[in-house]
Amino acid sequence: MDSLKEEQQRQLLIDELTGLFAKSGLKIIGAVGTDKYDAPPRLRNEGYGDQDDKRPDIFALDEKTGHYVIGVARLGLNDLESDHALTQYNVFLDQFDPRTGERARLIVILPAAKVAEFNTLITHYIHPDLWGSISVVGSDALGA
Repeated sequence: MDSLKEEQQRQLLIDELTGLFAKSGLKIIGAVGTDKYDAPPRLRNEGYGDQDDKRPDIFALDEKTGHYVIGVARLGLNDLESDHALTQYNVFLDQFDPRTGERARLIVILPAAKVAEFNTLITHYIHPDLWGSISVVGSDALGA
């Protein structure tokens, strides 16, 4: 798997997380790099980082809870705490279902070997009140 280009590796993670979303019964609204779903919508940036709206890798709705569920794939190769990544985390955690007022849940998938690093850095950059809205999926698909 190491020979795969970064974009191919990232797409493997997106595909894995899309499959997990579907298995969990989430209504997938959009996913990057697939013919099965449209591209996810760009989400409004209300004042973070570069001020640009951001597109997640996967955008779904948990119809049972009324939560939007936003999926992001990270390889852990200088993409965990870049300015772009930090802006995305804040933008995605600032989304609410207009009908229910429920805050979006952010699911980040990354190689299992990078989970501890991500958990450490997120506590430095994201407000503690939002930690409960973030879940991490460690993928073994790309190896250590």
